[in-house]
Amino acid sequence: MTTPFLLEIAQKVIDKHPRLEEVTLVFPNRRAIVFFRKHLGTMLRKPAFGPTMLTIEEYIKGFSTVQVPDKLELVYRLYKAYVATVNSKEAFDRFYYWGEMLLRDFEEIDKYLVNAEMLFRDLSHQKELDATFDYLTDEQKKFLLDFWGNFDAHKTENRKKFLEVWKHLFDVYTNFRLQLTSEGLAYEGMVHREVAESVLKGETIRKGSEIFVGFNALTKAEEVILAHAVAGGATVYWDVDEYYLNSAAQEAGDFFHEYQQHTVLGKTFEAQPPANFRAAKNIKLYGAAQPVGQVKIMGQVLAENMVVGEKPEETLVVLPDEKLLLPVLHSVSDSVEKLNVTMGFSLSATPVFNFVELLIELQISRKEDYFHHRPVLSLLNHPYTVAENLKVVQSKQKAMLKHNWVSVPKNFLASETALHQAMFTAAETTRITPYLKDCLQVLGALDTLYTFDKEHIFQMVKCLNRMEEVLGDQYSDWRSFLRFFRQYVRSVRIPFSGEPLQGLQVMGMLETRNLDFKNVYILSLNEGSLPSDGNKGSYIPYNIRRAYRLPTLQHQDAMYAYLFYRIIQRAENIFLFYNTETDILGQGEMSRYLQQLMYESGKKFENHALHNAIGVNEVKPIAIQKDNGVLENLAKLNEQNIHRQFNGLSPSALNTYIECRLRFYFRHVAKIKEPDEIEEDMDARVLGNFVHNVMEAFYTKIVKQKGSTVIDAQDLEKNKSLIQGLLDQEVIETYSLDPNQPVMYEGQLILVSEVVKNFIGKILEHDKKHAPFIVEGVEQTMEYTFSINAPVGKVLLGGKIDRIDRKENLLRIVDYKTGRDKLEFKSIESLFAREGDRNKAAFQTLLYAWLYTKTNRTTGLRVVTGLLNGKNLFDDDMEFGLTMDRQRLSDVHSVLPAFEAGLKELLEELFNPETVFDQTQKVDNCKYCPYKRICYR
Repeated sequence: MTTPFLLEIAQKVIDKHPRLEEVTLVFPNRRAIVFFRKHLGTMLRKPAFGPTMLTIEEYIKGFSTVQVPDKLELVYRLYKAYVATVNSKEAFDRFYYWGEMLLRDFEEIDKYLVNAEMLFRDLSHQKELDATFDYLTDEQKKFLLDFWGNFDAHKTENRKKFLEVWKHLFDVYTNFRLQLTSEGLAYEGMVHREVAESVLKGETIRKGSEIFVGFNALTKAEEVILAHAVAGGATVYWDVDEYYLNSAAQEAGDFFHEYQQHTVLGKTFEAQPPANFRAAKNIKLYGAAQPVGQVKIMGQVLAENMVVGEKPEETLVVLPDEKLLLPVLHSVSDSVEKLNVTMGFSLSATPVFNFVELLIELQISRKEDYFHHRPVLSLLNHPYTVAENLKVVQSKQKAMLKHNWVSVPKNFLASETALHQAMFTAAETTRITPYLKDCLQVLGALDTLYTFDKEHIFQMVKCLNRMEEVLGDQYSDWRSFLRFFRQYVRSVRIPFSGEPLQGLQVMGMLETRNLDFKNVYILSLNEGSLPSDGNKGSYIPYNIRRAYRLPTLQHQDAMYAYLFYRIIQRAENIFLFYNTETDILGQGEMSRYLQQLMYESGKKFENHALHNAIGVNEVKPIAIQKDNGVLENLAKLNEQNIHRQFNGLSPSALNTYIECRLRFYFRHVAKIKEPDEIEEDMDARVLGNFVHNVMEAFYTKIVKQKGSTVIDAQDLEKNKSLIQGLLDQEVIETYSLDPNQPVMYEGQLILVSEVVKNFIGKILEHDKKHAPFIVEGVEQTMEYTFSINAPVGKVLLGGKIDRIDRKENLLRIVDYKTGRDKLEFKSIESLFAREGDRNKAAFQTLLYAWLYTKTNRTTGLRVVTGLLNGKNLFDDDMEFGLTMDRQRLSDVHSVLPAFEAGLKELLEELFNPETVFDQTQKVDNCKYCPYKRICYR
């Protein structure tokens, strides 16, 4: 590798300045200072006082006496200035996103010395704004919707409202600056402008002993300040290469081409710029499918190179896409002992962020002394809570499922562990941050957490402290606090601990300025990543930005082009990685910088296009053969049924087998339990249970009170008032409510109550028309042992019939269905057909009828089976019974022989050792299947 840039500068500084303590060196960032200090130390032969080393921000701030608060305080102060100026009542959490954007605009306006009054005047008069707001991104329009409640760019009133804000922006800008100045505060742009304007007024700030190292893409204020210093004797060392400096076509040199024309800065360029890019380079290009493919291949290549002698200290991994940081760290962990990460890591990507989010959502869900089960279960399942005490977590989860608690009592939750006591307290809105910090304090004291988890917790507490300091009691409700919390914490970065001069270096593009490495790995060389397509948003549209020479996308592209060429110009071994897959809009195609390097540089590339490095495995059909183990489980299933440990194969189980043999295997043979969930919505199961249980209790109570199974219309009319009390009892048992307290119907329960009572009312209306009749049984279990031609010999079939009633010679088998199940089916054969639109409800009721006729004498009786469902109950012309091939089944005796034959064939197939448990071909059947993740359906 050629001599690193900072080593060259160190040598020049030593040669030209024997008294280093009199020199001030200014760098683009602190990382460059660390590496420069290392190079300077290796070159000094004896101890000496070192030079002053500053970043450009520190250097400029040194000429001002004001203080620069952090971003949170600045945005909050901007909010107060905005509210006062515009007379707005917007909440801070809804302003924060726009406040960040407006602060960035103010920063740029001042750093580029723009006449703010003229710019904002042009903004408010621009016809383009009054047209369609087309320059706004979708994200910006989304936030406008949230900010103003109802935003439509094409509605006149919204355009007027939007423009009104624009008209006040200069006033907001002015008042914000005045407010800060009055308290001795400023944002960075204000400081830059103050110092630059002092220079332009002829005030001398220069010292003459400054050395400016490795700058590029200067703001107008920085340009004025540097030129002033150079005019006073300061030195500038540009980190450039003749490859792009001497070519007007290379955008990497755009800024330097401007500076070369500058009356002062132009004189600081060397007559013969360095030509490090010409040196021989070993360049290898790797194309891989998807970002994870790049990371995997990069890790393999790095590991191989380390084995053959590549030194970690001479190696840099560059990540244009910061989302790859953790995958990269995982990928290289086995190859290097030490590494240093300069990028920082978003606090919002840590488990503690999710933990605090859940705490806030928990408090939002609280009603008096109850928490909603969803945030409760999420908190109980959080890794931190599990790490504290897994047994307590599991015990509480089981109790919640057992009682089907939609709302969970606080006293039940806030017990047994210190963390549970802290989390599940009823926190008032006056104690938002104290409550969160109390929970984090208990969490941070756990011995079961890793060191890095405790560091993340510490950083979160710092964030909450800062929010408390700046905002005070700004928030009076949990929802608005959550909105702000999410926005604010996403911008907080956690520094990685590590030795900056040892081990493998992992950096973002901006951190690489002034640094050189022998071995360079660059990932994500695709459009959208390098250059980035990230639009941070601005109140200032493109045409006005360009007119006032504010940064545009072209500015950003030129800056990243320079950073790309700069990091490889002195490198010897260069490994470049890109994604081979693009989307339909071309997003993600190979980076233009990489294409320029391939086709314009004349360099030779070793190309490795691994298009299939990451592929999607073909989903193979699943078919479970009935080997000895499966046959043994199947035989045990039937043995258990025969010995009455279970109530036989039910209609539901057989319907499952017909619909999908594999689902039957998972549920009934392999015993893979379907996940338990707390039922809170009025789904078919909850509603159905209420109807069935209330109807059973209703008829049981009448028969018991009357001492007779004969029911007449008067019985039904007289006892219909029982329904509400019976429903109350069901709700108490279902949701484990206090039986000594009246049931409070609210939310979903109001709807449940009305639907159930209306449905049962319709059943009773139907029953009154049919009365008098004899109740033969309610929720009656029927079982029958059926002989089949299979190794098991006999199979126990069973089911529970909702109601059996008889009127004269008509025996009805009644099935309540709260849905809109069909009453029609084509033929008996269609009920057993796996393909086509089979009627599961008809199969079930006919199986009930078959079971009844097998276990009871029905000679002389006409047996009719049918549904009372949400469709026919509301039909005034309803006629009870099923319809086959458009003909009403007035007596099922006529079809039961064919049904029995089909049933026998089905069961013989089920217990046949030669058949398999395979997947259904009807993918629609998989939509709500709990096992679809196993099948990849």
